[in-house]
Amino acid sequence: MQNNISQPWWKRALAIVSITVWMVWGYIRLMPPSSMIRHGQLVTSRYNVWSYQNLAYSDVVKLYQTRFLFLHLVPYIQNRIEYPVITGLFMWITSIGHGISSYFFITFAIFELIALMVYFFMERMVPKHAIYFAVFPLLMVYGLLNWDMLGIGFMVLAWYWYRRESYIPSAIAFSFGVFAKLFPIFFLPFIMAELLRKRQTRTLLRMVAAFIITSLAINVPFAIGNLKNWSYFFTYNAGRGLGADIYANEWIHGISTATANFFSLGVVVLAVLYFMWRVYKGGRVIDATALTFTVFLFVNKVYSPQYTLWLFVMAIFAEWPIWTYIVIALAGLVDYVNSFTVLQLISSKSSSAGWYINHVFFVGVLYRYVSLAVAGVGAAVGLSYQRKTDQDESLGLRTNVS
Repeated sequence: MQNNISQPWWKRALAIVSITVWMVWGYIRLMPPSSMIRHGQLVTSRYNVWSYQNLAYSDVVKLYQTRFLFLHLVPYIQNRIEYPVITGLFMWITSIGHGISSYFFITFAIFELIALMVYFFMERMVPKHAIYFAVFPLLMVYGLLNWDMLGIGFMVLAWYWYRRESYIPSAIAFSFGVFAKLFPIFFLPFIMAELLRKRQTRTLLRMVAAFIITSLAINVPFAIGNLKNWSYFFTYNAGRGLGADIYANEWIHGISTATANFFSLGVVVLAVLYFMWRVYKGGRVIDATALTFTVFLFVNKVYSPQYTLWLFVMAIFAEWPIWTYIVIALAGLVDYVNSFTVLQLISSKSSSAGWYINHVFFVGVLYRYVSLAVAGVGAAVGLSYQRKTDQDESLGLRTNVS
């Protein structure tokens, strides 16, 4: 494990300032003007038009109103929410205040601290690459778009503890991460393969037990309290239609949701099995996780723009070539502008909407997937070359010593 490499004070200061600037900029940009707020609540009839026109939409803001957070209903028991339990609880806790302004500020402050935490853990594990998380502007557009920072924080904490061989805390944190946002689950099969390779069966069983017990403790009370509301996250995502993704575009027609589900599941399972084998033969968990997640993004039926932030974090932990960070960041920024431009045109019933969708929007979607492919393939080739170089250098060193 690479850690405890001293960082120049200016680099750490730059990181702290950069993260703070991006997050504060995002908060100021996304906070609705006072004309949109009445008696502490959001006037949703005007919010969409304003937010799309100003590239200032945030689920964190809008769902305060549309998911009735201002009523302080107990999530899943009294209120149906399409997110896993940890995120639902977070939404509920942060909304217990005096209206949307305090709720959004509390969310921003917590996510700012999480972003700083992510950087400091990166600094300990991948010190040469951590600075890119801070200075690239993806936090500005995606840090407060949804609740992804919560899941990313748990994922990074779990990975850090796993690398430090604190296996039980790691399993618990992974459980919290999975039930904040499902994506940390991609680490788990590869951790299993690594522990099996190392013959650490007892450690694996302890981690599995800790993960299951924590998951039950998180979910069972709400499943018992209101099974229909609790299970809505699963039923909603299973039945969710195709978004503006690789299936729903002018080049591919007639793909049903069920077909997309089956195809994407099959591809991801094959990728997981292949990379589990690679890890079992000596590969790194983080390499397998980042590349499998790239495959998942490529074939998943829905691609929300903020998913790019997850890939960016995983890529940094995997120490992908620096040029891939630029590719990912540019794709994320283009995707953000493209997605909310088309929403603005549609919501305002602009006569240009049809032209934009047919001539611009799907070019942007194509650019997203080309960027994913270029970054993923480039990382796989670059990492393979680097590992081979490291092995050759190690073999040469041993030969010279002998």
